[in-house]
Amino acid sequence: MIKNIVFDFGGVLVQYDFLTFFVRQLGSDEQARQFMAHVLTEENNGRLDKADKTFSEYMEEWKRQWPEAAQTIDLFNRRYTDIFTAEVPGITELMRQLKAKGYRLLGLSNWSTKVFDVMRKFPKPFAELEGSLISYQVHLLKPDEAIYDAFCERFGVKADECLFIDDKAENIEGAKRAGWHGVVFTTTEQLRRDLQLSGIL
Repeated sequence: MIKNIVFDFGGVLVQYDFLTFFVRQLGSDEQARQFMAHVLTEENNGRLDKADKTFSEYMEEWKRQWPEAAQTIDLFNRRYTDIFTAEVPGITELMRQLKAKGYRLLGLSNWSTKVFDVMRKFPKPFAELEGSLISYQVHLLKPDEAIYDAFCERFGVKADECLFIDDKAENIEGAKRAGWHGVVFTTTEQLRRDLQLSGIL
């Protein structure tokens, strides 16, 4: 029986657009894609979220490694919240409906300490969460099963009583391997339909 509904953050609670941000900063699509292909790679972004070093330490390390991109790295650090453009439409209302039905709402996200700046920018959906486990706190990343286990230990919940909502299929697969239920998020409307079909809403 599902008792806990667990939300990812980026792409589920708030919208983001890295490419548009870097096009705006660098002036061209080509330069933006080059920066993301060589500096802000998926692997490096994962390092920020795992947080074996502080965010600032990683920024300094990147500037030493890619001195030609130092100005862009500084802009990324300074204007980080500009990447996040809006609350996902309708998600706060849906969360409130789930809470009214008695579900415990929690968060689980791969993110660095910069997450708190984004929470302050878009407070409404985050205010609906009772609590969250964020990757930087435990130095683990989704879809590693260990982060789902750490979540259950942190909040005193059972895996088979958790439904995870994430916009990346691999993170839902990781949750299922850890014994959770899961839904891949595309839109709030799709999520509402899935929850209705499963009898949760």
